[in-house]
Amino acid sequence: MNTILWILQILLAFWNLTGGIYTALNYELIRSTMAAGVPGPVWVAIAVLQVLFALGLVVPGFIKPIRKLVPVSAIYLALNSLSGCFLASHYAGFPGMLWGVIPAIIAAFIAYGRIALKP
Repeated sequence: MNTILWILQILLAFWNLTGGIYTALNYELIRSTMAAGVPGPVWVAIAVLQVLFALGLVVPGFIKPIRKLVPVSAIYLALNSLSGCFLASHYAGFPGMLWGVIPAIIAAFIAYGRIALKP
C-alpha cells in the first residue's frame, strides 16, 4: 500500500506542480476564460500555493519529523481541485470538471491512506 501511495503522490505532485506553474505564468488567459472577476494576484497566489503543496506531497516523505504534512498537502490539493471543478462547471460545463474531479479523488485517497497508515 505504501508503494501505491508513493506512486500516486509523485504523479499528483507532478500534475499540480505543472498546473501551478502554468497558472502562475498564464493567469491572464485562465482569468479570461474561467473567472474574469478574480483578480490576477489571486490567481498567482493560488498557483504558488498549488506548487508549494505539490512539493508538500513529496518532500516531507524524506524528512521524518514533518511527514505529517503529507495529508495536509493532499487535503489542500483536493479542495483546490474541487474549487477548480466549481469554476469549470460554472463557466465551461461538464468537460472541464473531469480534470479536477479525478485529481481530487486521488488526493483524498492519499490523505486517507497517509492518515490511516500513520507512518
